[in-house]
Amino acid sequence: MPSTDDILDVAAAVFAEMGYAGARVDEIAKAANVNKATLYYRIGDKDALYEAILKRIFATKVANIEHMLKTFDDAEDRVRAFAAVLVDDEHPEHFSAIMLREIANGGRNLPDSILPFMSRLVAVLEQTLADGVAKGRFKPVNPFMVHIILVGACSLYATNGPIRRRVALMASKGSSLNTEMPISQVAHAIAEMLLGGIRTS
Repeated sequence: MPSTDDILDVAAAVFAEMGYAGARVDEIAKAANVNKATLYYRIGDKDALYEAILKRIFATKVANIEHMLKTFDDAEDRVRAFAAVLVDDEHPEHFSAIMLREIANGGRNLPDSILPFMSRLVAVLEQTLADGVAKGRFKPVNPFMVHIILVGACSLYATNGPIRRRVALMASKGSSLNTEMPISQVAHAIAEMLLGGIRTS
């Protein structure tokens, strides 16, 4: 019998591919090798399933961010760690696809219970940037815009693999265009480019 986490893994992949409106509980149950009644009994209806997926992901990210606060004193290291946390799922493309769909439709299906998790992530970044400014390391910047840059760039990379590969095929011979990097390296590169723009020197 698949575990609840196994079911949520399958459901996350379906929601990522089909979106909330396109995902069907009976198809998720079939893909997870459980009957629909079992899925409803163990997790709940489609709304409950979607909420459980997002809660699991965001709770992990917040826990990792809290750990990061205790691990790194340097503001730059915290920014790098923040970017890494954004892509530290086993399948970051699933989370990114789900969130990009929510962003595109104005959060129409985003449960209110997820908002405190999101708020905590932004608050940690705000605190990190403020510490950097106070120590003379960073220029004053809008924390929410920094959050958008990190989340947007990491999420776009995590989800656009098929397009990247098509673009790479069209690149001229000898081009230095490198569209394929491990997602952890991408997060680090994005953080470094961002840090280059907000450092005081």
